[in-house]
Amino acid sequence: MADGVVHRCTKNCPWNKNCFVCKTESEVREDVVVLHKCKITKEDIPVHIGKATANACVG
Repeated sequence: MADGVVHRCTKNCPWNKNCFVCKTESEVREDVVVLHKCKITKEDIPVHIGKATANACVG
């Protein structure tokens, strides 16, 4: 799977990171929440992926 859709965390980060969350083969057709572990704070950040709210971070 060389090509695909890369999803990144969009949370306003004080360390100016744009962390990788996951990669999907194609656009996700429905709203899916993925928990992303922050490398700095170690907290779980819920990230919405999908067409409804593409790359929208919850928190």
